[in-house]
Amino acid sequence: MTRAPSLKRGRPSRFRMLGVGLLASALVAASAVLGAPAAYADDYPSWADVQAAQGNENAKAAEITTINNIISDLQAKVVAAQQLVAQRTSEDDAAEAALAAGQSKADSLAASAATWKTKADTSSRQAALIAAQLARSGGGNNITSLLLGGSSEQQTDLLSQLSAMGKLTQTVTEIYNQAKQDSNTAASISEQAQVAKDALAGLAAAAQAALQAAAQAQQDMIAALNEQTAHQEELQAQLVSLQQNLATTQQQYQAGVAARAAAAAAAAAAAAAAARGGGAVSVGPVSSDAQALAEELMGDVADGNFHGSTPDHIMEIAWIAQGKSVQNCGIDVVILQAMVTAVRAFGSAGVSDINRRCTGQIEGAGIYSNHYKNGGGHAVDFTSVGGMVLNGSNNASIALIRTLDPIMPYGSGLGQSECRASAGTSISTKNFSGFSDTCDHLHIDDF
Repeated sequence: MTRAPSLKRGRPSRFRMLGVGLLASALVAASAVLGAPAAYADDYPSWADVQAAQGNENAKAAEITTINNIISDLQAKVVAAQQLVAQRTSEDDAAEAALAAGQSKADSLAASAATWKTKADTSSRQAALIAAQLARSGGGNNITSLLLGGSSEQQTDLLSQLSAMGKLTQTVTEIYNQAKQDSNTAASISEQAQVAKDALAGLAAAAQAALQAAAQAQQDMIAALNEQTAHQEELQAQLVSLQQNLATTQQQYQAGVAARAAAAAAAAAAAAAAARGGGAVSVGPVSSDAQALAEELMGDVADGNFHGSTPDHIMEIAWIAQGKSVQNCGIDVVILQAMVTAVRAFGSAGVSDINRRCTGQIEGAGIYSNHYKNGGGHAVDFTSVGGMVLNGSNNASIALIRTLDPIMPYGSGLGQSECRASAGTSISTKNFSGFSDTCDHLHIDDF
């Protein structure tokens, strides 16, 4: 579909100018919020282990090797998980294609069988009608008397009739034979159609199993990536401590992390406020750059003005802000613009679903969900704006619809139409096209 003209890009994000290192610190500090797994002392070296190894070169070398091996293992787990996602996604695509082809074949055969059955019935009726007419025309004359006692003119006429009747009989026979052949063809195709229909259950089961396997692989990959994010910075710090003979304690490390996180959060909050025009409730120019938009949203997260629910899709925005390309976790720039616009216009916003492929969510509409289709990331569910809960029909929902309608592509989806109808609320939109959805959020998409 034709998109609305791109919004003008604003000033360069101060959040980006802080540097990748500062952004990484903020995101690592927020890892607990993003659902990263907790560290376990039995699995990862403690700072006490690092300090104990400082006084002995052999012990230090062994600890360095251990940490390097753990870092390599974390990286290998992520790579293996990514490869498995690619494999399972390919298998899911193949299973879905097989199911679609099977359904198409079954439908085609069923339609063909019906056509042949109709043709056979028509031929049979035609043959029966001609036979009946033949019986009536032939039964009205005494053929023997006409041949023996009739005039020569009557005998000639009768012979002509008999010749015509013979040809007609031949025609009727041919029609009957064709009808029988058509009936046999219809029966044969019907059997094939039934076989194809019976196979659909197996194809559907295989497609469902492949989808579940792909979803699980995606969830495992995200868990591996979160684990790497949660632990790699500390492991790198421990490695530096050993290699440079720094007597770093756990308290010192955590204090450093907290200080970096606080500085990053403060800078992010300032950048988000600047992007909103000094905190005023105005939208202003909105960037068309995905990373800049994601950085601003992460600034809003740090400022407490933007949040997710469960499962938390904020991690999808965080990776885009970091410049990472994570499999199945992209977000269309129009959806990022919509979220930025909502926060700027109302001061805060909450969202639930964004890209369900990323979180491996296949409940509800499954692969037909607008959060899953076309690679995912083309839809967002808003749960609140400005501290007000959204239900698709209340004043806050109507205000958000009016705010977003001008910036969305023509034909974009807008949920909760029946919620507004039930509440007696109506709204005229330029670009949105409404559809039914549950009355506990406000759905928009850019399809």
